[in-house]
Amino acid sequence: MNRRRIVTLVALLCSVAACSSEATVVSGTEPVAATSTSTFTTEPAVTSTEPAASSTMPPPATDAPTTTVAATGLDPRLQAEPLQVDPQCSEAGCTSVGVTVAGEVVTFDSATSMLTFTESGTSLAVGSSLGDLAALVLMGPDDVAYIAGVPPDASDPVQELIAVSTSGATAGQEIARVSGLDGSGDSTLIATAAGVMEVGCCGFGERLPVAGASLAMAWVTPTGEPSGVVVPEVHLEYPGDGTTVVVRTAIDAGEQRWTVPAMLAGRDMPAVAAAADGGALVWMYDPIGAPDTPAMLYDLRADGTVDVFAMGEFKYVAAMHPARFVVSHDGEMYVRIALP
Repeated sequence: MNRRRIVTLVALLCSVAACSSEATVVSGTEPVAATSTSTFTTEPAVTSTEPAASSTMPPPATDAPTTTVAATGLDPRLQAEPLQVDPQCSEAGCTSVGVTVAGEVVTFDSATSMLTFTESGTSLAVGSSLGDLAALVLMGPDDVAYIAGVPPDASDPVQELIAVSTSGATAGQEIARVSGLDGSGDSTLIATAAGVMEVGCCGFGERLPVAGASLAMAWVTPTGEPSGVVVPEVHLEYPGDGTTVVVRTAIDAGEQRWTVPAMLAGRDMPAVAAAADGGALVWMYDPIGAPDTPAMLYDLRADGTVDVFAMGEFKYVAAMHPARFVVSHDGEMYVRIALP
């Protein structure tokens, strides 16, 4: 498998968990060996309920003290529950994973172009082919599946994103499509408040994603019309002092902020998700720029506390769910890991 194929797969496997009325979807991030039993607690974060556009000054962030992490494996506070999903690729294609609003794990087999709901056992043949490296990016509102890939007849690495209905009379059908996205593996598709956005790699400024960036595709209904749904989202800000400010924006535009004493940035944007309880999750791992640095999961709580979990041998995050669990894999198996 050549380097472009590997990089493309890594980018495509970084999906995000689906969202509820107080949830966001987005994800993405390899080898690790670290354990942290450290918890750092701060004063409660300041929450603003004023719409962002109505204030010129963001609410203050919560400062978090430095944490030391020992490199010894998966954090002992976490338990990995194996899933019956093979994450490895063959010449016939790869299996990717997402999670529905209700928390059900969904797989997409690009070799057979089949979506499978692992708890109900329901399988849907997807009526569109995007090649053998197509991947399930995420499950969005209304349980619409967002799948990306480079068409087999493409002369350039130009990626397309399709929305597929998984319910009703349109189940299994492509209901929306956008073309012209980066298919080289140098960009990441993430979930934002109003839809799926493409974030470029290899550098960052004051904010990820960039403020005012356009959507690749707005959330759609099971019949393909724009749904107008807005969900909580998470973005990252970089003040330039070696810290990262994690910002959760609620559906009423109220913000909560946490300052983390680390640079949560790599070649690609770290995977982020809004938790249903008012907190946020950030998965930090840079497989290209810092392959020997352990993967860490930052659990930012609504009460202002920040916990850090070393993810051990589990390299990549496939999905993060608002109910505070993640789906990860180590190259050999997918696991479900619930946060305490």
